[in-house]
Amino acid sequence: MLFIEKIAQSQSVEAPTHSLSLAPLQAYVVKNISEDISLDDLAATVGISKFALTRLFHKYYGIAPMRWLWSFRAHLARDIISKGLGLALMDVLTLCGFNSPQHFSRFFRKTFRQAPSSLVKTMPVSNDAVDIAKAKQSLYESFEQTVTLSLELYTEKCKLLPMNAAPAAESQDAVVMDTLLA
Repeated sequence: MLFIEKIAQSQSVEAPTHSLSLAPLQAYVVKNISEDISLDDLAATVGISKFALTRLFHKYYGIAPMRWLWSFRAHLARDIISKGLGLALMDVLTLCGFNSPQHFSRFFRKTFRQAPSSLVKTMPVSNDAVDIAKAKQSLYESFEQTVTLSLELYTEKCKLLPMNAAPAAESQDAVVMDTLLA
């Protein structure tokens, strides 16, 4: 239970309903995907403690917030590799915010049951250097749009909806998570 809820219950006052949303969290991730994002950063973005964010993610999504972020980064990397631009894996992992090639490779392999290098080898790459240069330039110029689209697809694919849809009256956590999704 959140600290505000405990105070409100101890004072026999209704706990305030927060108008939290995942939108700021997602916008933060889109803008900072290539940067080192911490759990503190994610929690501050939606205005709750990192402990509350972790607890709520685990309770309703069955995943830790950082694992969600890493998984999204892996999906984004796959989307970028699938464009067949011939980008070096170091460029892809840097764009997607992985700090280490080992962590990227291990997490990618665990997520997709395929090494990123083997996916790169299966992607057809144009032999026209001008086309590749234009496509890379387009990717860099519209990278935020690429990340946004990938995040929308990832969120839809993962059905980022509460795992146990509890009525809002049953739990204040459900109210917070419902408002996170709004």
